[in-house]
Amino acid sequence: MKLHISSEFRKVAFINYAIPAEVVEKYLPKHTKSNLYNGLCMISLVGFQVKKLKVADIKLPFLKDFEEIDLQIYVRRFDGAKWQKGVVVIHRILEQPGSAILANTLFKTNYIALPTSSAVEETQDDIKANYSWQYKGIQQNFWVKSNRLAAPYDKDSKVAFFLDRSFGYIKAGEKTYQYTFNHVDWHLYTVEEYAVDVDFSRQFDPAFNILNAQTPHSVIFTEGSTVEIGENVEVTS
Repeated sequence: MKLHISSEFRKVAFINYAIPAEVVEKYLPKHTKSNLYNGLCMISLVGFQVKKLKVADIKLPFLKDFEEIDLQIYVRRFDGAKWQKGVVVIHRILEQPGSAILANTLFKTNYIALPTSSAVEETQDDIKANYSWQYKGIQQNFWVKSNRLAAPYDKDSKVAFFLDRSFGYIKAGEKTYQYTFNHVDWHLYTVEEYAVDVDFSRQFDPAFNILNAQTPHSVIFTEGSTVEIGENVEVTS
């Protein structure tokens, strides 16, 4: 049985930062390199709602819709013919311990089970999406607010650097796994306000302390879509 995943990712918010490449080097899977944006190494805090999740086309009865918070970096890999652009999710947070254990076992992912919550407030004029979680009793939170008009984005814009990624990579010890990540082009909301109250060094890695006082490089908010995630395939070069 092929362990592919289908789901909906909705109200996807990216908080993007520039970070020294050497800080994230230890998270790079073998056979990948950092993919830079105008010479900058980027890292993103991403929050989204996961709906209608299926594994191998089977709806898991015990699994409800949930929110997920990821911390991810951007990489590239030469497949022998061309460069493939992908992401490495170095930390994943969701609330359901059983699901985290199952996903980590089957897909070699790195989920952490923590109390999480999300709220999407929609009015006639705007949308606000809030993502939060608790770590060692301390609330971590970020939110974005936009107008209601979601539109296509310019393929030559910086938004495309973050959104146009067809592959994910996983570092599992000395091994590297690749999976496909397919969806239609996500439509983009115009971000009007945002706030971040996250202790990156406490939650993720002491080396990420530099992000705590840093203004984000950019903030992206999309409607999302149905997504298809392929099974892991080991890459050796």
